Amino acid sequence: LKKVTFGKSVKTIGKKAFFGCKKLKKVTFKGSAAPNIKKAAFKNIHKKAAYKVPKKSKSAYSKKLNKKAGVVKTQNIK
Repeated sequence: LKKVTFGKSVKTIGKKAFFGCKKLKKVTFKGSAAPNIKKAAFKNIHKKAAYKVPKKSKSAYSKKLNKKAGVVKTQNIK
């Protein structure tokens, strides 16, 4: 798995959903409402993974894509 895209209707990303997917480099969110992101959903993915989110909702996504979700400082939210 190298990239994943979440559509507008996604409400929740489960606990450890992508845990350990070392090749996952690109995560894209289409919906303006940030989904619930459970504990360690993106933990241990590629160190330089990029999260692409809608511009209008960047602050909401930034709050949900945090350390609890498994996002580290070397990964960026665009």
